[in-house]
This record gives sequence, structure tokens and C-alpha cells, in this order.
Amino acid sequence: MSDRAGVLRCPSCGAPTAPEARECAHCRANLHPIRCPWCFGWTFTEARDCAYCGSQAAEEASAAACPGCREPLSTRSLKRARLSGCVRCGGVWADSASFRVICDDRETQASYLGEGSPLPAPAASDPSSSPIAYRPCAVCAELMNRFNFAGCSGVIIDVCKPHGVWFDPDELRRIVAFIRGGGMDVARAKEQSRLEHERRRLERAMDDRLRASDGFQSPGLDSVASARDLLRFLLDNK
Repeated sequence: MSDRAGVLRCPSCGAPTAPEARECAHCRANLHPIRCPWCFGWTFTEARDCAYCGSQAAEEASAAACPGCREPLSTRSLKRARLSGCVRCGGVWADSASFRVICDDRETQASYLGEGSPLPAPAASDPSSSPIAYRPCAVCAELMNRFNFAGCSGVIIDVCKPHGVWFDPDELRRIVAFIRGGGMDVARAKEQSRLEHERRRLERAMDDRLRASDGFQSPGLDSVASARDLLRFLLDNK
């Protein structure tokens, strides 16, 4: 655990200790310092609660490993979501269910952003400063896909659909800020505009084909008209 002045305390005896200490100088207990993936403050894997944000250590050790460093990740829960962090690079892993909670629940978003917390976020990563690399999933080790979150956020995330999402330092904070700033509404409006444009394009192509028949209705053109009606129905009911 730690106090607000930033002094870490041994979870076994409460004696003050340095973040890099691997052993308590007072009781000789083994220590495993980590950065809390929720607030980025130093704590110990042995500490049940983070004194800064209140996140709780997972009941069972995580089997996930950092996609970059291959170091074991430390998992902590807050509200209804779990995050796992890498002590070496500062990256964060969210399982699929937890990422949905973070995207949908404003209270969890506020907890992650650390509203009222004195702790700074880690330095932002710059994806353009290094070559594109496809990383292995933290759980299954299969290469993940890369996506621009919501298609317009500007944050490129690494995704394994069955297992979860990997975030480089500061990427999850940027996504949460994007959502809370109305970014998802902008993304939905852009997608609706794209679908409407595609509908008009396909309908024009089908109408041109019908006019080219000079009024002669063949079985093939009947199917074109039917396809157009089906397309209109599907797009209108999206």
C-alpha cells in the first residue's frame, strides 16, 4: 500500500519502503512492486487494495503476458472491470468484457480517468515513430488485428476478438476521453452517412440497368428489381 505522499508501505508489516525494493528492510518479506493499471501509482502485487484508486488485486494470478515485453501482467479490478498492466512498458490489457464495460459505463470511465487523482498518466506513445508491428495476443499468443477505434478516434489499438484489447501507454485514456467527448455519436453519424451514400450508389446502378433493358422485363431483371427492394429494406432497417 502507499500513502498520498507517495511512500510505499510493506503489505506485510506496514514499514515504509522504496518502489524498487524487492524485500522489506524491516520484516524481510518478499516484495513485487508494480504500477497499478488503473491509476499508475506504485503498489505491490501482495497489496489487496491500491491506496490511490481502490482497485483490488485479482484473486488469481493472471496468465496473460505483455505482448511486447512478454512479462507477466498484474491484474486489478475496479467497479465491474479488470485491467492488467505491464510494469516494464506501461501498457494495459483489457479483456473483452471489461473493455465493453469501460466503453459503456460512465462511472467506470471516470474511475479510469482518475478524476480527483493527483497521479499523472504515463507518457503518451507515438505509433508513427516506429514501424507497424502486429503483436501477439496476451492470452492466446495469436497475432492481433490493428484498428482505428470507432473508425475516427485516431487511436490505433491491437485487438484479439475472443480475448481482449492491448493499449500502449495513454491509449486507453485517449479512448475514454474520446467516448466522453461525444466521439461515438460522431462515429455513428459518419457510418450512417456512409451507408446512405452506398445505398444511393447501388440504387442508381440498378436503375441504370433497368433503363438499359428498354422496358423488356427478363427473369434476370426481375431479380435485379427484387434485389434492389431487398437492399432498400435492409438499409432502412439498420
